[in-house]
Amino acid sequence: MQAFLLLDLSEAGSFEQPILAKVRQRFPAIPVFDVDTRSDAVLQQYAVRFLEENPETVVCVQAGEGELSRLMPLLEELLQPHAQRHILLLGEQPRLLRMLQARTGIAYTLLPDEETLQQFLDS
Repeated sequence: MQAFLLLDLSEAGSFEQPILAKVRQRFPAIPVFDVDTRSDAVLQQYAVRFLEENPETVVCVQAGEGELSRLMPLLEELLQPHAQRHILLLGEQPRLLRMLQARTGIAYTLLPDEETLQQFLDS
């Protein structure tokens, strides 16, 4: 893992992200970035650039009721196959899961909760 991107789909998002805190504690040398459904186009472009500059990024998509369509520029980048990128789907996300299943060459893992995410990061 070269970098970590958190994509928060919850409507109520917060500035305090426990997942990012855990990643920073476990991997203090890697860059982390986060966006949510309220992020503007400029912030989303920074996230796309972050992915382009860090090919071995782990992307954690946290489930929520947020509108996926608000993040289209970022989703377009995520749906492009990259051999070294890995997407973690945290919680139930049927629409995004169908999108990933329809594409070949995208590595993803379904994780039911944050405890499982912690185990994944520790492995």
